Amino acid sequence: MHDSFLYHPDKGLKTDLAAQEIAEAIKNPHSLLWIDVLDIDDSDIDMLTSVFGLHPLTIEDFIMPNARPKIENFNDYIFLIMFALEKPVNNHQHGKVKTNELDCCLGGNFLITYHNNPIIPIDTCKERIRKQSPTIMHGADMLLYSILDSCVDSYFPVIQDFDNLVDEMSDELFKNPDNSTLKKIYTLKNEVMFLRRSIGPQADVLSLITRGDFALIPPASHIYFRNIYDNLVRLNDIVGTSRDIITGAMEAYVSVVSNRLNEIMKTLTIIATIMMPLTLIASIYGMNFKHMPELESLYGYPIAIISMISITVVMLAYFKRKKWV
Repeated sequence: MHDSFLYHPDKGLKTDLAAQEIAEAIKNPHSLLWIDVLDIDDSDIDMLTSVFGLHPLTIEDFIMPNARPKIENFNDYIFLIMFALEKPVNNHQHGKVKTNELDCCLGGNFLITYHNNPIIPIDTCKERIRKQSPTIMHGADMLLYSILDSCVDSYFPVIQDFDNLVDEMSDELFKNPDNSTLKKIYTLKNEVMFLRRSIGPQADVLSLITRGDFALIPPASHIYFRNIYDNLVRLNDIVGTSRDIITGAMEAYVSVVSNRLNEIMKTLTIIATIMMPLTLIASIYGMNFKHMPELESLYGYPIAIISMISITVVMLAYFKRKKWV
């Protein structure tokens, strides 16, 4: 299944082309053809092979999922793999940041994009073109720039939401951390590594384009692709800062939990220490011997209680003076 857009300076824009029209349009150097393929099938493969002459390795990359961005230079086209971020439905659901692979073939007068799942920036670009946007009028390279720029712009709200989650986790860490806090830290750590593996290599690919190694992208367009590169570097820096915060949060969590455990152990130790002389007094007076001193003492019980209270007060005062409590 695919959508097709054909622009000619004299004839204007035409959409939803038949297979024969696509084959004729590709032969006209003055026209610009954009084919957007979603969920590729056999008919699409036949068209891409016979009409556009794509290399079998390119078709294989279309069909098989790829883990990393890359760019390859073929005889008549450039093959490019990039990724679009998918914003989580619920910003408070951790571990939901996902990427959608976007494969692009840039030729002299055509652009082919392929993706397995709908990508909002792609749909936005198609809607603009249907509304007579000049995006498609400035060449295939500028059409590719517009699509990639929209994809990268969509990263910012996702990264901002992720950054807010990191801030919320940091606030929670020093208020009332528990096992759920530790789970959030590890989840955010996995997410930040996932984002860095997605954004960093894409910046490397854009850097190759701006170096001028590809004849199909003229020097006049390099400044536009450099703008995408700068945005990716900026996003990578934001994610890097979040990674440092998460790394510090893991160490802080261990410290906070250790301090809490130390406070608990200190309290229990103080209680046990205070109870030791009281237990000693109660043990002495609880021994059941017939000829025991003070066994018949009239004031033995109140004296024992007063002694216990006095010892407790003296020990607490001593602990406080030593700043143990």
